[in-house]
Amino acid sequence: LMLAAMRANLAEVMTESAYARMAELAGQLAAGLREVIARRGVPWCVTQVGARTEIQFAASAPRNGSEAGAILDGEVEHLLHLFLANRGVLITPFHNMMLVCPHTTAADVARLVSLLDDGLAQIV
Repeated sequence: LMLAAMRANLAEVMTESAYARMAELAGQLAAGLREVIARRGVPWCVTQVGARTEIQFAASAPRNGSEAGAILDGEVEHLLHLFLANRGVLITPFHNMMLVCPHTTAADVARLVSLLDDGLAQIV
């Protein structure tokens, strides 16, 4: 059963077209987040690797794990997570990472960007 599930995943889910679509939507998410951060005037940045997008609490992206750890802000992170959860949106339960999956839509991305804009407006 496990091998059949793995084979189905590799053949039907983890396809080149799925990854291309996920990366494109993650790019839209990153661009939207950068616009929100600039509009709200917070000294943060956005990093993206493939389908993974993350808000960093620093003006420039960390270069290594030590720098990434040093810029964490548990209180602000908690506020963002609670704000989103109270509006029916969950992001990864650690850091501020958002992962685009094959079923993510452009509307999902737009909603997340809009909610984070609303959240930052209240935090700032």
